[in-house]
Amino acid sequence: MTLADGRTLAYAIFGDPEGTPVIFNHGFSDSHVIRNPDDKLTSSLGVRWISADQPGVGGSSPLPGRRMVDWGADMEQLADHLGLDTFNVAGHSGGGPHALSIAHHLPDRINKVVLASPVAPFDVPGVTKMLVMRDLKMLVLIRHCHLLLRWAMQFDATTVEKDPAAYVEAAGNELPADASTFLRSKEQTAMFAENFRLGFLQHEEGIYEMTLALWNWGFKPQELKQATDVCYGDADDVISPRMPRYLAGELPHATLYRWQGSGHYGFVDRDRWTEFVSATKGCRVDRRTSSSGRGD
Repeated sequence: MTLADGRTLAYAIFGDPEGTPVIFNHGFSDSHVIRNPDDKLTSSLGVRWISADQPGVGGSSPLPGRRMVDWGADMEQLADHLGLDTFNVAGHSGGGPHALSIAHHLPDRINKVVLASPVAPFDVPGVTKMLVMRDLKMLVLIRHCHLLLRWAMQFDATTVEKDPAAYVEAAGNELPADASTFLRSKEQTAMFAENFRLGFLQHEEGIYEMTLALWNWGFKPQELKQATDVCYGDADDVISPRMPRYLAGELPHATLYRWQGSGHYGFVDRDRWTEFVSATKGCRVDRRTSSSGRGD
């Protein structure tokens, strides 16, 4: 679709066309196709799963200098385009603050927020120390050196463009807790290959823009009014479990859930996907740990 300012927004709809509408927000280096590859499963859960490529990702136009708060207005246009009055939102990793941006922008239209392994605002003291993945730590160190930052991201973009399947395999080597998720089945491996291909389709543009938007969101988590489920894997190789626990503690109406043995991308595995998607309809996640969001 074409947004009011002339930019293109690419999106797709999965699941039950008559189901509960949910706008899903993908994470860093990902794209709108990330999901459990069994679309019959998603349909059986009774959701209309709406997923858009963020600026500079897949088929969506870049938006240089964007802030996290800007995404809410884009998704308002998508919701209006689809004729949605009220709906729910979900997000994974860097898509977590994107989902919160929609909830902040449309407080009277969003009923529920569900997050998987979300990141917290990077400008809060101590938050970036909760990053585990080496490449992310490096991006934090060089974020003010924009040419160097783009150059670092171009290496991954070139690798994905050359051989997406090999990139998935390499990602499994770098993130041991996610290796079984990346390689669980031919269909799931193919989904991840396409996910990363689209994530880097415009080379480094999408992840460059998202990286800068992770600081100074333009709103505070404490301002959110909606009930929010925050799910995280306790074996995460990308971010420390302390980060989603911290974020849950800052959200006024958050409930925290731990997925035992799950890595950063484990939310797409069948059982956790069922829980994650069902939670967007108000169903309870089985692995509740606490409602405080605090702790080590």
